[in-house]
Amino acid sequence: MSITAFARRSAYAAVPRAALSAALAFSASTPAAAQRALFTEETAGAFWAPTHECAEGGPVQGTLLVQTTRVFESPDRDDANPTVRVQFLAVCPDGRSFSWAAGSVPATLTSTEDLRSVTASGAGVARDNLGGTHQISFDVAWTGVGSLEVDRPAPGSMRKEREATATGQVIFDGEAIVDGSNNHPTREAPFVRVDTER
Repeated sequence: MSITAFARRSAYAAVPRAALSAALAFSASTPAAAQRALFTEETAGAFWAPTHECAEGGPVQGTLLVQTTRVFESPDRDDANPTVRVQFLAVCPDGRSFSWAAGSVPATLTSTEDLRSVTASGAGVARDNLGGTHQISFDVAWTGVGSLEVDRPAPGSMRKEREATATGQVIFDGEAIVDGSNNHPTREAPFVRVDTER
């Protein structure tokens, strides 16, 4: 057999071996691709309208938000470090504002899979827009009361949400600025929500 013929025969034999190797590699990787991790974010939020005393102009209505965040990725089924955001804003008659926020307060969260119940409690430090710091704590519960709404905005992603009621207590520098049900007249109703995405 000539060298040229041998080379051609070797080349032809290599083709099916290469194709087989590629097919095996593809079939081995396909299950892994199909089992992409599921990312989950659980959120509950509510607004209150506590009174703020302005230095000039008397009392005004403020806006207080309490919002939970629990994030995890499969195979995990829970967030080891859930947090709560607590923030406040009031605008006085002279146009000056007072605001503070505690962006990621470590919290104890409980929730049910059907979005019927969420509880959150914790304590932390808030910083205001004047450079001050304040001790805050919270103990809030959400109860889902609306029908379960399901939205699929894109392939692989889904949002489940219920309208809710919220009740609880928020302490700011030793004073209860919230103690009862959510009562903000213009902000969105309390909600419990779960977003998932692959």
